[in-house]
Amino acid sequence: MSNNDEFSIPEGNNSSETIGKLDKALAKPISRRKMMTALGLTGLSLMAGGRISYARSATLTANMKLKKTDPLDAADVNANFDQIDQELGGRAVTPDFYKVSTDPDDTAAVQAAFDSGRTVIFTRNYSVRSVEMKGDTQTINFNGYWLIGITGSEDSASDKDAILKITGIYLELYDIKINGQFNRNYGAAIHWYSRPGYPQAGFINVYGMYIRDILVGIQYGAWLDDPSPHDAPQSENYLYGFRCRSLQNCIVSNQPNGFLKISGSTIDCHQREWIFQAGNPFSIPASTVITCKIGQISVEDSELLKVEYLEGCGLEGRNLVVSNCVIEMPCTWVKAEGDVTIDVVHGGFMGGNSGLPMFQVAPGATGSLRIQNVRMSRSAGVGGYLNNYIVAGLESSPNYNVSIARCDLGEWAPYYIALSRERSRVFVQDTHFTYTAGGASQRHTIHDKKDYVNLIASVDTTGENMATTANTTDKSGWVWTNLYGSGTVYFCKTSADIPAGYASAIEVVATGESYITSQPFAVTPNALAVFRMKAKRIGGGGHAGIKLLWFQADGTASATAETSLFGTVDIGTGWSDLMVTAAIPGDAAYARIKLTAEVGSLLATGMEFSTAIDNNYHNSFINELNRSLDVAGEGFILKSPNGARYKITVDNSGALTATPY
Repeated sequence: MSNNDEFSIPEGNNSSETIGKLDKALAKPISRRKMMTALGLTGLSLMAGGRISYARSATLTANMKLKKTDPLDAADVNANFDQIDQELGGRAVTPDFYKVSTDPDDTAAVQAAFDSGRTVIFTRNYSVRSVEMKGDTQTINFNGYWLIGITGSEDSASDKDAILKITGIYLELYDIKINGQFNRNYGAAIHWYSRPGYPQAGFINVYGMYIRDILVGIQYGAWLDDPSPHDAPQSENYLYGFRCRSLQNCIVSNQPNGFLKISGSTIDCHQREWIFQAGNPFSIPASTVITCKIGQISVEDSELLKVEYLEGCGLEGRNLVVSNCVIEMPCTWVKAEGDVTIDVVHGGFMGGNSGLPMFQVAPGATGSLRIQNVRMSRSAGVGGYLNNYIVAGLESSPNYNVSIARCDLGEWAPYYIALSRERSRVFVQDTHFTYTAGGASQRHTIHDKKDYVNLIASVDTTGENMATTANTTDKSGWVWTNLYGSGTVYFCKTSADIPAGYASAIEVVATGESYITSQPFAVTPNALAVFRMKAKRIGGGGHAGIKLLWFQADGTASATAETSLFGTVDIGTGWSDLMVTAAIPGDAAYARIKLTAEVGSLLATGMEFSTAIDNNYHNSFINELNRSLDVAGEGFILKSPNGARYKITVDNSGALTATPY
């Protein structure tokens, strides 16, 4: 008999030639087929009463030594083959290792390979109803072959869930290729989710994935119609090199606490070969590149394509981050329901005059849309008649904000940023518009700067108009009050101890405790405003600091009498830039600044109190002038050509008086 490996068993007994060939055979790798053949021959020989003689040989390995017996010990031989079987069994397997029939359905074999816990390597295309990767620390390599979905309408709901389910942890997956063959029985090609009561489907790396000819590519987490998705930390998952063809919805996420990071991919939403299918179910209005209802999808260094359709949108939902990508879509790029960031897109290609907004904010959306470092290019010449807006839908989403920063928008006129009633909700910074109008190229740079109203514009906040005389006489509208202590007490302008960039500061000195208050200034009730200043102290007790005193329109104190802004804990012995948000009381019409010094000096300058909310004054010169003149004894300070300063006041008869100041 011969096994075609130069090893034969003659019908005789002892033979040095036989022993030499056995040594040679045992020194070579033994395949499972050859091993079974050898076992079969040995068994036949022993059962027939044959005697196999084996002499000692110096070439035998440590793990394959046999007893020095004659005839050969069958148990000894089988034990050696058991060692070989264990060794081979610990190595990678192909699903065909578990194939037991000629049935074209490979589901059982592929599932057995996945369940083995061993490294799995595909050696051909496999046709399955549905299989699940649920292992822990397992490597699976499709090795260039396909997993083909064959579920029929009569199969179970589990088989119709997805061709491939990924529910394991710490998996290393290579070259996954799924062919849906336009099978409409499946919910998705891949359902990547976490099973209740098991570790999350996390810490998974996928190196290469190609999905084609199915409506939904990857369903990450629960299905969109699931009212209560299983909450699991399904994160630390990375997908490198994802490609697709003929998908309606490439990636869909509905996973609480779920994060999927995608890089180096080309995600293409297009019906392509679906158009040749009878009763084509592909819905262009429902098609998306990425949909994220719950969880977060991050895409970097990739291309997002939906190059042909005006209907539908590219990205939909919330918690989407796109960075350093190429986007090519004539449809709406984003339908935002929550936070979305588009950053560093220098290949942002659009179609023509579609009439659709670039970014649509869903009704009731909360969060923000951040568009930055993006170049959007449209078909040339459409800017003169463009009638669609960059951002739309803000009117129905009062808790949503949009920022556009450092972008280049080609063939888009700046007056189409948003509807006029929504434009104030879109903050545009250093963004350039280049478009064609009247046959000529136009270029504009838009840089919104919110016009914060400085409510204390009528107050001398730097001491510039204050006398340098160190005493307690009223100066520039500021009034002195001494609480206790005597001796060296005063306030004045100083030009010696000042912060960089300032010409003067107000200095308040007390041996006990004293304070000065400014003239009144109008405020906007119920507004949030920001107070900022530069201050320092020399010595100073616990009561040194800055406050705002609130007054009603009739001059009486507000129900909220005062608001402390900065105290000794905030003010250091060196100049500090201080800033705090303060709420203006609802019954307040006026306010005064109160600077308090205690056993030392307080120095202050550069005071600003501003709000972004428009009010009756809004920085108009005439309103600032009126605000200064409608308080008895107050006025507007003007400098004459020779440098002399005069305070302009008006009496009840309407007479103006210019008093040297």
